[in-house]
Amino acid sequence: MEIDQALYQPGKQEHWQGRVDGTARETLRWHQLIQPVDLQSPVDLNGAYVLLGFCCDAGVQRNQGRVGAKAGPAAFRSILAGLPVHFPEHTRLLDAGDVSCQDDDLEAAQASLAAAVSRIISQGGFPVLLGGGHEITYPHYCGLQKASQQRVGIINIDAHLDIRPLKDGRGNSGTGFFQIAADCESRQQPFDYLAIGIQKISNTKALFDYAAEKGVEIIEADALYMENMGRLIDQVIAFAKKVDIVYLTVDLDAFAAAYAPGVSALAFQGIQPDKAFQLLFDTIIRLPNLRSVDIAELNPHYDIDHRTTKLGADLLFRLLAN
Repeated sequence: MEIDQALYQPGKQEHWQGRVDGTARETLRWHQLIQPVDLQSPVDLNGAYVLLGFCCDAGVQRNQGRVGAKAGPAAFRSILAGLPVHFPEHTRLLDAGDVSCQDDDLEAAQASLAAAVSRIISQGGFPVLLGGGHEITYPHYCGLQKASQQRVGIINIDAHLDIRPLKDGRGNSGTGFFQIAADCESRQQPFDYLAIGIQKISNTKALFDYAAEKGVEIIEADALYMENMGRLIDQVIAFAKKVDIVYLTVDLDAFAAAYAPGVSALAFQGIQPDKAFQLLFDTIIRLPNLRSVDIAELNPHYDIDHRTTKLGADLLFRLLAN
């Protein structure tokens, strides 16, 4: 498993520009601390959060969604650059650049992304992937599983189950968990999948039936209210305890259109990023065995006032601050 040099661009400091309020620690912003790295060169990743973009929406196009998510990583960096530093002093933040997709060759891009994730994990880094369409899920999982050789549990915050069967033998942005389930079955390992924010209006009954057959745990969007948080938090903790490591993937189309208009598949009445959601999200990012995170489906072309980008950036801000 190797990174294709033609599909990979290392991190660049020029991608991180912003306001400077001073040089004392308490005045710093992310762009003043982040360091660009090249995954193809010897580099110390141990204990660092390693950002990696996936400039790809070929899977979205195959899935008949709105294209534009390939511009997501650049949009994220433009907002993340200006965030104030509230994470601990020992925290290291690195930018490992981007893996891109050429034309419709999604499979080659996914193979390179999996190799990059595997390299980050193998060298002790914590991958934070910036999408890109939700075709990011399958290669992210593959790289994590290959490097860790452990039982991986996936928490997916999403309006969709993304468990569609392959079409003409090819994957897309909606097939990631179908592919992961098949991989788990081939290795005779459990398929550990907790989906949060799922909506019936966004999934056929056949997909719910298949998810039930595979033992998928589902928390529907309607269940995310404050009085129910104790039960949901207990469910998340119990899920994490039965696996070795947890991978969190966030599809921004899980959120209501007022908060996340810039996505590939709009959810007019999705999750609200309110206090109840923040309690649940904080529980997830504080799990002691959380090992990797990605934010998917940001489509800057359809964003309004950078709302979606800022929502995704806030989730990453909370991750590092915790």
